[in-house]
Amino acid sequence: MPPSLILCERTHRWAAAYRRQMRKSPQRNAIRLQEVRSLPECQRELEASPHSVVAVEVLPQNLAATAKTLSDWSRHYPRARFLSLAARGMEPYELLLREAGAIHITFSPRSLSPLLRLIRRHLARAPRVEQTLEETIWTALPWE
Repeated sequence: MPPSLILCERTHRWAAAYRRQMRKSPQRNAIRLQEVRSLPECQRELEASPHSVVAVEVLPQNLAATAKTLSDWSRHYPRARFLSLAARGMEPYELLLREAGAIHITFSPRSLSPLLRLIRRHLARAPRVEQTLEETIWTALPWE
């Protein structure tokens, strides 16, 4: 499976903000987005595409589990990059999330521009997977 942005969140808040930011972006080349709702589902996607960028929503109630998971994933998937999408008020935990493996943390859906640059740069460096014509067309569909 080709590398993509794997977005793990319970709501569609961050995904909606990401799509808005992509429409504004001067570089309109689409980044493949995989939305998942749980950490186990996110891990399955990461196993299928280990060169991906993983953005995980961090809330006060899932901070410990998310930090542990990011730490584990950072060791097991060294070619992936991890981002934290933290709730406002969680700024004091930024260093904890960075130590766990997040290369960037944002606290507002309005500040996704730096993330898009990181995502594009990482995915551009990822090895290309040989695909059939049918697979190429399927992965390019916007509603996948």
